[in-house]
Amino acid sequence: MQFNLARIDLVSLRLAVLCSETGSLSAASRRAHCSVSAASERLSALEDALGRRLFVRDHRGLQITAAGELLVRHGELILERLQLLHGQLAASELATAAQGAREEAE
Repeated sequence: MQFNLARIDLVSLRLAVLCSETGSLSAASRRAHCSVSAASERLSALEDALGRRLFVRDHRGLQITAAGELLVRHGELILERLQLLHGQLAASELATAAQGAREEAE
């Protein structure tokens, strides 16, 4: 089964990770700073894009499926790498600014 990679966005990926961590769509939506309805739509769209059910919704909250566990595992790695990139870019920007300041002082 193929899936549409273009329909997988970082906000929805982070939301899936938060759903896994909290076991609750409402708690995940609060942490993602979005409404429960927007979070539900994003999660459904992500499941549609992947062609797999990621969570089973029931009265106890969200129960993660095997496909959901796999997505979350990879999602965490992707999000960690993006944080690393952000830190490296910030450090590079500081180094460039410091170099420019040294050159101006000379």
